[in-house]
Amino acid sequence: MRRQRAIALALLATLTAVGPAGGQMDTGADIRYRLRTSVELVLVPVTVKDRDGNLVTDLAREDFTLLENGEPQPIRHFSTDPFPLSAVVLVDRGLDRTAEEAVQSTLPLLASSLAPGDEFTLLSFDAYPRTVLGFTSDPEALRHALAKLKKSAGEPTPAAASLATGPMSAGPRVNAVPVGPGAPNSTAASPRAVKCLHDALYAAGMALRDREAGRRRVIFLLSDGRNSRLNVRTAEETRALLLSEDISVYAVGVGEARYPRGSSLLADYARATGGDVYAPASRTALEQAHKRVAEQARYQYTLVYTARAAPGSREFRRIEVKVRRAGVQVQARQGYYAGLPEH
Repeated sequence: MRRQRAIALALLATLTAVGPAGGQMDTGADIRYRLRTSVELVLVPVTVKDRDGNLVTDLAREDFTLLENGEPQPIRHFSTDPFPLSAVVLVDRGLDRTAEEAVQSTLPLLASSLAPGDEFTLLSFDAYPRTVLGFTSDPEALRHALAKLKKSAGEPTPAAASLATGPMSAGPRVNAVPVGPGAPNSTAASPRAVKCLHDALYAAGMALRDREAGRRRVIFLLSDGRNSRLNVRTAEETRALLLSEDISVYAVGVGEARYPRGSSLLADYARATGGDVYAPASRTALEQAHKRVAEQARYQYTLVYTARAAPGSREFRRIEVKVRRAGVQVQARQGYYAGLPEH
């Protein structure tokens, strides 16, 4: 849990003025000593919304109850401070024409919603994930990359029949996923394009993996949620990466995803990681969704508790957060993997 420890130290460094209720703030030496022992600091970002979907921002520490594997955990530290974002904007290039046009016309609003301290990168995908823009803090660079993405719409994509052979072995890879300029061109606007959503999210997770501590790691995903059987990565592998690296998925469903039937892949990833999913039914609603996902990712409650480490194991521990207020919706990641080896 190297990243959680690093983020915990960054968070605790900002909480030196006031100690936790009913107790005294640990000193830096105390914290570092405990981090060398078998105790883990577990960070849990939490979003609370009212019935209308607006953020609830006036809760205090005593309003929260936090459980790990069903057992109540004392909340050691509590913060409402906004965090700068490290964000991957992940765009589905296999949308139908109407959805493609709606996404391209409204995506610049997402760039406008990012703050000066944020950093972001742009990836697109259908059968393969591709890096369109490397990490930057310049919103103009993101707008330029989005415009470039728009111009490339309609370029031919490899035939689905060829995807099981040569192209998967060509070009640079991130953990077996082809990425970057050497990956096959896959920028089609065909509703029948083969799409590998697990691989795309895995590549986005790998892009965020080594970003500096003290930032909220998020993926802004725009997709119709369709997925093929040709993924290199499974849903379980992808979810494990996202949870172990504290990455939240905020999905905006377009095209077919606007009419979900029961559970969906977009919702599964969002709920597992403590993010959220939107399915806007109009272009105006899509514009609002872009603004909301950025706001929601930044303004969260941060709960910190201690958990006994399990070195050498890969134990999944379930997290549940409850709030002592009626009529609100609480969103937090479903759990984390304890005892993962440091990388």
